[in-house]
Amino acid sequence: MRTLPTDRVRRKSIFIDLHQDLLFGVAQLAGGLPAYSANYLAGSCQAAAVWSSLFPCLPESSLLRELEAHQELLRSHTSALRLITTVEDLDAEDTRTGVLPHSEGFHLPGVEPDTLDVLWAEHSLRSLSLTWNHETDYGYSCYGDGAAPLKPAGRRLLRALEESPLFLDLAHLNDAGFFEALDSYAPPALVTHSFCRAIEDHPRGLTDEQLRALGEHDGLVGLAFDPDFLGRSSVDEALRHVERIASLAGEDAVSIGSDWGSARMGELGDTASLDGLIGAVSSTYGPGLAEKFAFANAYDFLRAQLPSDERRIELFLELGKCAHNHGDQQVG
Repeated sequence: MRTLPTDRVRRKSIFIDLHQDLLFGVAQLAGGLPAYSANYLAGSCQAAAVWSSLFPCLPESSLLRELEAHQELLRSHTSALRLITTVEDLDAEDTRTGVLPHSEGFHLPGVEPDTLDVLWAEHSLRSLSLTWNHETDYGYSCYGDGAAPLKPAGRRLLRALEESPLFLDLAHLNDAGFFEALDSYAPPALVTHSFCRAIEDHPRGLTDEQLRALGEHDGLVGLAFDPDFLGRSSVDEALRHVERIASLAGEDAVSIGSDWGSARMGELGDTASLDGLIGAVSSTYGPGLAEKFAFANAYDFLRAQLPSDERRIELFLELGKCAHNHGDQQVG
């Protein structure tokens, strides 16, 4: 497994996590980030990068307010956290945990490419899902009508996402919306935190057909550790899901999507237990799959999908040009 040097004596295993409720978790735990970090970002494993989820837990929740709070979190904890924007950020020699802010089903200010570019450039959003635990303007939750198609606004959003640097997450989406999104969205898609529905019959899980389709689309699945999804959330139970995802979607499609931070956890509740799971994957299925599961698959996804520094400059220039043209139109 690739390692991240932390000092001359000890080298830690590193992992990438497709889903943590970082902002909510820090606010929830006494002591702020240091208490959170000890449980979820460091320990026997070091989090190289995490998708940091923001979700509309209250009716008055606002994506822009949550993103502002998240930016303040990064500013106030620069010794432990850093924002990932480009491939160069990903590959930087930096031992801090890289963060990719993520929206779970928030209402967006708009679904035009320019609006998404502003969310990425000015508010640091890196990825989004169409739904959360409820119906949105864009589609239907997995807890609702499984046969309902995407809404017109959801289809427009998918088209705009293809022109933006934001990633698409299909977690929480109903079955029909999942397949429609895969059919109409060309880039690889994420399912940041899920599991195998054939093993645990729960609407949040992915069917075998969905796993095969995601693999054909070069997608990536983060395995969530919630007891609602994995029973006791034990290593043995997680291994069954790792094996099934790898066999149906492919070994390049399986990753970690812990859901740490706010959800109640079982045995797989921190980095110490994660280290045990990675070791079990290695001893059961080989070190190659363990490396892919812990780090390489998510790293390869990011390296292929993140813009370069050069592209980042181009995006900012395009954004500035659009703002200037918009201002000219308003003046005229």
